[in-house]
Amino acid sequence: MQIVYHIGAHCTDQDALHASLVKNKAALVQNQVALPHPCKYRNGIRENLQAMAKAARPDMSGEELLADILGDSDAERVILTNANFICVPNRIFEGGDFHALVVEKLQAFGTLFQGHDIELSLCMRDPGTFIPAAYGKSHGRSFQRFMAGAAPTVVQWSGLIHRMRTVLPNAQITAWCNEDTPFIWPKILRHLIGIDAEEPVKAGYDLIGSLLTEIGTQKMQNHFKANPPNSEKERQRVLAAFLEHYANPAAVEEEITLPGWRDDLLNRLSDLHYEDMNAIISRGDVEVIEPAF
Repeated sequence: MQIVYHIGAHCTDQDALHASLVKNKAALVQNQVALPHPCKYRNGIRENLQAMAKAARPDMSGEELLADILGDSDAERVILTNANFICVPNRIFEGGDFHALVVEKLQAFGTLFQGHDIELSLCMRDPGTFIPAAYGKSHGRSFQRFMAGAAPTVVQWSGLIHRMRTVLPNAQITAWCNEDTPFIWPKILRHLIGIDAEEPVKAGYDLIGSLLTEIGTQKMQNHFKANPPNSEKERQRVLAAFLEHYANPAAVEEEITLPGWRDDLLNRLSDLHYEDMNAIISRGDVEVIEPAF
């Protein structure tokens, strides 16, 4: 069984990925891919991993858990999603580190599903917007307590991926940037389903549609009906133009009110994020989905 687990990060696609995949039922069935509802597996996987962390016997074996998740499906591939797989937002910086809990979680996950092909996917976000957004989901903690003594510069996705690779050396790891997601959404859907780049997918414009005004979305749809793009690069360039002219301010503008977070810090974090992405691309053992333009 190919087990594909999209593990976040927090405050990226907000479960939109599962919603768009649901619209591709025909492609899923044709390619023997299961897309169970999150309520079928999130609690079960979490409870089993927690038991293993306490050196206790899990409630179910990996095979029993898969059988429970899949039911009578004859799928050869299953797609799971959970932004809280590593931890809830409150624990992102536990111990003054960034996602240190990933080691414990993936060790247990790899043991639970030993013998299966594990694929992990991760959407990364600029720390300058990721930290404030994640803090907003920390349920009233002070910012100091949320950060647990960590500096904003501790958010290095390359470090997280290095830990993922160290724990699961044979797993396929795929990553992309949240800032690129509106342009590469169809590529992400195809990758998770496991189909070729030439295969059509539905819901390819769902994410960018959520960022545009109603008028902008209608104009975009009309444009593509009248002018089908000749290439993926052209399609993405057109999307960028629509996003520039018809973005919904409520969907794309973020007001950062954290104490001491000025433009110089945000610019520094963006520069470090750019360097971090280059470090991930240069690894060679991670598939990075990038825009074509």
